[in-house]
Amino acid sequence: MKMNINSFESLIFSHLDKNFTLKKARELTGGGITKKNKKMPFYNYDLSAKDCIKGSVLRNVKGSVCEECYADKGNFHYPSVKVSHKKHLESLKNGFLWSMAMAYQILYYKAKYFRFHASGDLQSLGHAIQIINLAKLTPSFKYWIPTRETKILKELKEQNISIPKNCIFRVSAPLINGHLNSKVFRNTSSVITSEKNASGKNICPSLNQGGMCLDCRNCWNTRIKNINYLYH
Repeated sequence: MKMNINSFESLIFSHLDKNFTLKKARELTGGGITKKNKKMPFYNYDLSAKDCIKGSVLRNVKGSVCEECYADKGNFHYPSVKVSHKKHLESLKNGFLWSMAMAYQILYYKAKYFRFHASGDLQSLGHAIQIINLAKLTPSFKYWIPTRETKILKELKEQNISIPKNCIFRVSAPLINGHLNSKVFRNTSSVITSEKNASGKNICPSLNQGGMCLDCRNCWNTRIKNINYLYH
């Protein structure tokens, strides 16, 4: 997709281009961003579902969204995928270098809409800050981070760490047909078994679109309080 980057981003990319190559940026981020997820219209970056903090607990809870985690089946068991996830996790130790290397790839590929994580979740406060720093370096790009790590989001708030408008941490309800308090969490999502269990009017259309987002960008829209995903 053709997209113009703003003057600030042009300056950032010019600076990064003097210090990075695409190969180096990918190495610093454990292999880099990918575009292999058929549902997503753009690039994404994943971790292993086995490294989810809250998800690992919820996996043993009856009726939870994580009980039959889709990211613990099928292609996610391929050795190459496991190696990729491990490298991604290890690369988070690079801190702000990771953020800059990610920004270089985002600007290089002009990945207008980006998702963390199709599998996996936030690992720490530092991890969340690295994503926030990436968003600040690339303000005209949009980031969607579905998460169940409410403790990490609470730490961000307690430390007065501002989240830029182009970065949306959408908190996922832990139970199927469960919903979160919109007064506590600004942006949320729910997994529902039928439309009658929806909270609000926004229901993900992907099941009627071959499992793909196509032109829908609701997940990245901060004005949409809750998104309902039909269980499948």
